[in-house]
Amino acid sequence: MDKKEIEHLAELSKLKFSDDELKSFADDFKSLLELTDIVKDAEINGEIGFKSIDMNALREDEPKESMPATTLLENAPQVKNDCIVVPRIME
Repeated sequence: MDKKEIEHLAELSKLKFSDDELKSFADDFKSLLELTDIVKDAEINGEIGFKSIDMNALREDEPKESMPATTLLENAPQVKNDCIVVPRIME
């Protein structure tokens, strides 16, 4: 990306930058794009890529006995009518 493209993006984003900042951004973007080309062309030698991993694998639900309410209330900083008192967040 050159300075002109950065200026265009800044204008679309309603951001204002100095000439030095624009040049710095252009240099940074150029470095990032070069890095993505290196990663894109990297050989993975049969290793598993992210696309082949099931990222939504969930454990099976197993019902378990819950903690007794009395134990929970014993550890609460403040209790009223068998409920844990928490600070009010809305008026």
